[in-house]
Parts: sequence; structure tokens; C-alpha cells
Amino acid sequence: MDDEIVEVLDADGSTITGLARRSRVWSENLWHRTAYVIVRSSDGAILVHQRALAKTLGAGVWDLGFGGACDVGEDWRDAAERELREETGITTPLRELGPYRWDGAESREVGVLYDAISDGPFVHPSDEVAASRLVPLTSLAAFLGEHAVLDSARALVVPHLR
Repeated sequence: MDDEIVEVLDADGSTITGLARRSRVWSENLWHRTAYVIVRSSDGAILVHQRALAKTLGAGVWDLGFGGACDVGEDWRDAAERELREETGITTPLRELGPYRWDGAESREVGVLYDAISDGPFVHPSDEVAASRLVPLTSLAAFLGEHAVLDSARALVVPHLR
């Protein structure tokens, strides 16, 4: 996975400046395109997951959505659908919530945020997800206070849940 090629962007995310292996994108914290999906159950709970310990970024940390880098030339919606299928085993309609930009210490991303409704069943590859569970929105604040959660997930997802 670290050897996959992704598009490198300029600082404002509007222009592709080249291609690079994912490992270089991470090690040099280069701007790149990503897609991210919030999964909610039919009663509104959010599907959270603990990232696999083998992940390069955020190993063992909890996440509030599923996603990743877009393949070269891949549309954001297609990337979101692919990532959702790969990381949860589900295919379901997506609703676009809007664009995002994340300028973090470990990752710099320009992307599109989506959400989806599903009650599963969810199937997670062990190299992606260590554990998952549905958290009712009424319990989300407590969950966030008790668990290490990706900063990007807190910043990008939480405002859409309240």
C-alpha cells in the first residue's frame, strides 16, 4: 500500500503538481487528494473504529469515518465508495457533505466528505481496522473524552454530527 502512486497537489489544492508514492507523500507530508465517509446507523449512531496497529498514520487510534487517498485520476465519490467498500464491506448510497482541507502535522489533504446510512453487517480487513462499534450521538462526547481520536476526524466530522 505504501508503494501506491497518488497525485501531489499545490498548497491550495487546486493543481496537481506531480505524482508520488504514498510512502513519500506521508514522509514529506505532501498535499494530496482524499475522500472520507461518516457511517451512521438508521437510528443515528456513528460507526467508529480503531485503526489497525499496522497503519502508517494513526496506528491504534480511533477514527470517526472511513476513507483515504484517491487513486490517480479517481473521482472523489468513486474513491469514497471504494474506501467504504474496502474498509467496511458495505455499498450504500453516499450523500456529499462538502469539501474539506486538512493541514495536519502528519497529513495534508484536500478532499470531499460524505456520509452514509447502514446497519451493516460490517466486515473490516484486519490490516485496516482493529475494532469497531456504533456510538449513539448522545454518548459521543464521552467517547471522545475517553479515547484517542484522530485530530482530523475530530475537526472534520464532529461539526457535521451536532
